Amino acid sequence: MDKRCALRDALEPVRDGSAVALGGMTLYRRPVAAARALAAAGRRELTIVAFTAGIETDLLIGAGCVARLRSCYTGLEFIGFAPHFTRAATTGGIAIVEETEYTLSYAVQAAAMRVPFLPMQATLLATDIAQVRPDLRPFACPLTGTTLLAVPALRVDVAIIHALAADRLGNACLPGQLALDPYLPAIADTTVVTAERIVGSDELAALPGGIRLAGMGVTHVVHAPRGSAPCSCAPDYDLDVSAMLAYVDAAADPQRWQRWLQAA
Repeated sequence: MDKRCALRDALEPVRDGSAVALGGMTLYRRPVAAARALAAAGRRELTIVAFTAGIETDLLIGAGCVARLRSCYTGLEFIGFAPHFTRAATTGGIAIVEETEYTLSYAVQAAAMRVPFLPMQATLLATDIAQVRPDLRPFACPLTGTTLLAVPALRVDVAIIHALAADRLGNACLPGQLALDPYLPAIADTTVVTAERIVGSDELAALPGGIRLAGMGVTHVVHAPRGSAPCSCAPDYDLDVSAMLAYVDAAADPQRWQRWLQAA
């Protein structure tokens, strides 16, 4: 099946109130073009799930799209704080589900495995996260009797992953850090892959790293050149530090921020 379509059509399943997982890692291979399209479409009350959230999540918060965030980190790495997230987090503008790398990855993997939860060691009971996450329930291991934590499975409505390249069937090349991307199609009702270029399957397999995301769970493929900019998508392009700094500056002023959002 040829899964290619326009970005607007691919994002149609994202409705107000949807839970959306965003692929990539920190400032690498983030679905920025898709996030900007969601902001332009005026989506509201979204729950965003991101292993480590960056500019793609921050701009959605700044555009008023996000009601709830699940991520173990949200920031712009060496650029500094994520300005809209920081503002919303300190003022209560969004709800934040406190996550660690383990809790979020276990939740995603449980959903991918079609089980209600995955057990993890109960060391988190000694931390403050146990007080704000009552859904992490302790139980006695039926084999050893030791206390474990049940991490509930986490499903989403739509997953969006940016790839270096993809074929028309949805197979994709994801070089470098994968984060949780390989699991996302298995936990989402709809999976959108935006790609720097669309190539044949043989050419895709010959790229560095080859096919690292199978097209079986992908529902839409979108040609999106520089779809991760100003983040990087190696080896095609590096992080645009100047553009990132301009983003931070724009986020500090309401008028400049609106101009940034409206820019093509």
